[in-house]
Amino acid sequence: MTTLRGAVERGLNAIWYGNSVLSWCLLPLSLLVRFEVKRRRDQAPLKGATPDGVMVIVIGGVTVGGTGKTPVLIALGRWLRDYGYRVGVVSRGYRSQALGEARQVAPNDDSASVGDEPLLISRELEVPVVVGRDRLQALHTLMQHNAIDIVLSDDGLQHYQLPRDLEIVVLDGQRGLGNGRLLPAGPLREPRERLAEVDWVLERNSDDPNTGFEYQVSGARHLASGRSVVWSDCLSQWGDQTLTAMTALGQPEQFFQMLTTQGLTVETVSLPDHDVIMPQHFTGIATETVLITEKDAIKLSGSIDSRLWVVEIEVQLPASLLAELHDKLPTLAQA
Repeated sequence: MTTLRGAVERGLNAIWYGNSVLSWCLLPLSLLVRFEVKRRRDQAPLKGATPDGVMVIVIGGVTVGGTGKTPVLIALGRWLRDYGYRVGVVSRGYRSQALGEARQVAPNDDSASVGDEPLLISRELEVPVVVGRDRLQALHTLMQHNAIDIVLSDDGLQHYQLPRDLEIVVLDGQRGLGNGRLLPAGPLREPRERLAEVDWVLERNSDDPNTGFEYQVSGARHLASGRSVVWSDCLSQWGDQTLTAMTALGQPEQFFQMLTTQGLTVETVSLPDHDVIMPQHFTGIATETVLITEKDAIKLSGSIDSRLWVVEIEVQLPASLLAELHDKLPTLAQA
């Protein structure tokens, strides 16, 4: 099944980010998607129709696949928390067991029960996180059981029934909008003109100081022992070795490129998005060190391979975004 999913993902990416005849053949279906998107948006509540005393910020995307939304949310959540705001998060909990009633992530939850991204957010920010397929219900559950000033929605740009005050779209500056077409002919969940309606557009790997952000590697953590090492020491130790980089990210090449840019020599192993690293994935790997992401690590349980190291990253948000957001917070959050 994993092999099949990986092949499907590669095939779709070839259609969406290349010049494929199949994309043209799928355009009639994209017209139906456009109609349905418009119908649902016309029924959505007006922007700003959020519960009194709370501000809702949606961090989402207009393309299918990973663009860096979760690291941006974590960085924004830390910034807001450091300012003294009481932050909460709502998330769908993709590929989790949280398909019924919305519920709050508990300390003893695992990624199978609540999803890898909600669990990672909960542990990184140490704030209430509620998961559920219905984000409006998740918002009500979050507000009912917690004192919250600002709610961050992990993805959910297209969950139109979720009221929101502000919208932040995260794009991959290198891949952009692909062929610019709606699903299934292209990677877009919404028409490209939607970008003109959101409050901010952030681009990973962009040189624009007003919209660009990059992942900054801060260190690495030996997963079995929990020992953390600053990145400069890691580079000194691994600089003359060949390492393995393994991940189940939506865009694994971003992780691999980040490591090679740091001067490391890596053999790469790509797994389908949201997959779990299993013992069989280490078959044939001869290197002494295997690097993975936090999102991969959060899904692991049981016996941990002693070669695994988690690359720890941080996101530096554009100063212009934080300045503009700071000006909006006192009124909207009533803090």
